[in-house]
Amino acid sequence: MGSVTHSDALTAMRLTPMFSALDDAALEELLAACLTRHLPARSQVLSPTQRADRFYVILSGRVKVHKLSAKGEEQILHLYGRGRAFGEAAMWSGGYFPAHAETLAETSLLVVRRDVLGGLLARRADLAMGMLAGMSAKLHEFNRLIEQLSLKEVPARLANILLALPARPGTNMVVLKQTKRQLAAQIGTVAETLSRALGKLKASGLIDVDGSKITLLDPDALAELADG
Repeated sequence: MGSVTHSDALTAMRLTPMFSALDDAALEELLAACLTRHLPARSQVLSPTQRADRFYVILSGRVKVHKLSAKGEEQILHLYGRGRAFGEAAMWSGGYFPAHAETLAETSLLVVRRDVLGGLLARRADLAMGMLAGMSAKLHEFNRLIEQLSLKEVPARLANILLALPARPGTNMVVLKQTKRQLAAQIGTVAETLSRALGKLKASGLIDVDGSKITLLDPDALAELADG
């Protein structure tokens, strides 16, 4: 199974919203029926040239989902870690994947093929209900992303990203796992504009910046800014 143990794989699957309601027997059955891929960093997982006949669950590592403009400019849609799935909406709708996905670190993936999952769904109605819940959560996530990119200014988008990051225990410090270029692409801007937005938040006393470590000095004011 590559770099993840059987137990680690089951734990990651339990974290996946569409599988979280399944009992251990169903998880074991799904894990046994699916292939596991272990990929080095900067490996392409999927692209718009590939037919969407499967989706992926991240068992370990990190994956970037992004689109490319006609000029080759990158727009990061999602940065996912362990227990997150991607490609499932495209798999059910058929056709081709609408975006690119690339590993950001060594990554182990569970490859869930449509035909394999269809066989399991025929026997397990609880899996179908769990997947509906997961798809609803993903739709909400996309709606929130569209709102961020189309209606809010860069500082508000940045504040929203910072507030969503997990803080170190007992502190208001968050650590950026992506590069600033990737963060800029994630909020639909360029590195120079991101640097100005970081400077503006720092000058306003909302954050303190130390490399990749950012301390949220006034989370309430950041939340007001993120809400527009």
